[in-house]
Order: sequence, then structure tokens, then C-alpha cells
Amino acid sequence: MPVKTLNELAHLRDSGFGQPYPRHGLSLLWWFANECVYIGGDGRMIARCDPKNKYFGFHPFHNLDELLPYTSLPYYDVGNLNHPGALPLYVTKYYHGNADNSNIDRIVVSVASDWNNKWFDRIYVTQHLNQKAFNETCTYRISQGLIRIIQSLQLSDFIRQVSEYTDTPSRKCDCSCTIL
Repeated sequence: MPVKTLNELAHLRDSGFGQPYPRHGLSLLWWFANECVYIGGDGRMIARCDPKNKYFGFHPFHNLDELLPYTSLPYYDVGNLNHPGALPLYVTKYYHGNADNSNIDRIVVSVASDWNNKWFDRIYVTQHLNQKAFNETCTYRISQGLIRIIQSLQLSDFIRQVSEYTDTPSRKCDCSCTIL
């Protein structure tokens, strides 16, 4: 199944990613957009850190279940709250250990490089279905345009705009996720 692309805040809101409380995905995505990505003049999403070095808890994502499209580029994921101190407090503050779904959201990136830079070729958000698998129907690509929109907002404004109630029917992910 092809991965849908989220291009604007309404798409993100309707996807259900990072919702409801106590999930950390929205704070994680805001952190990632503002601390890990710089959009260069050439339109590349320049990586502000090298995921290969495991900063912030990044680690290789092997895509064994073919959740994401095949690429020769390496994938890395970030967002596991079981890595103490890896992420800022505003991302981790609602983590309650293994008692709820507060640790199911992840960001997965494919990383390209040349002799001078590393950049994120693709950015995805997803959520665990259980401890070993991710939910294919709750996996989305995040567009560069959406990254720019997120970068233009304060965290509180971003959370409010993505979480706020809307009268439009949503495509919220209908997932039954196992507590991690």
C-alpha cells in the first residue's frame, strides 16, 4: 500500500498521529522540525545531526516488514522514550512508562549524503502496532511544506492547531495499538 503524504496541518490533524493524550508524537514532530532539520536554499532538508551517530536516540530502521518504500538510502528512526535524556523534557514529560500508549509514536527518516552534507530525503511518521511491528495504516510521509509550516509555529500553537476539534469528518487512524 502506498504511503500517503501529509502536506498541511489539517492533514496531520485528520491523520490522528500523536493523538490522543498522553501520546508524544506531536511534540516529537515539532522538536524534529525545529531542531533536526534545516531547509537549505536548494530545497534540501539538511540534517542538523547525523542519525548514524545515534544522537537523540536515533537508530537504524531496517524496514524488514517493508513498511516504507524500498530505497538504497539508510533509514533511521527516533522517538523511543525508553532512552533517558535523549529527547527534551517537553517531548518526554507525559511518558508514563509501559502503562499506556505514551510511547508508540516514531519518526523515520531516509538519509542521503554527499561529501559535504547529510540531508533527509524522506520523513515519515508512524506508530507501533505492538512491540515489534508498526501500523501500516497509521504511517504517513511528511512533506517539506508541512515541515516549513511546523517550523513557523511555536510548540503550543502547533499542538493547539493540530489537536483542536474540527467539524469536518476525519480520517483518524483506526488502530488498536498494544501498550508498549
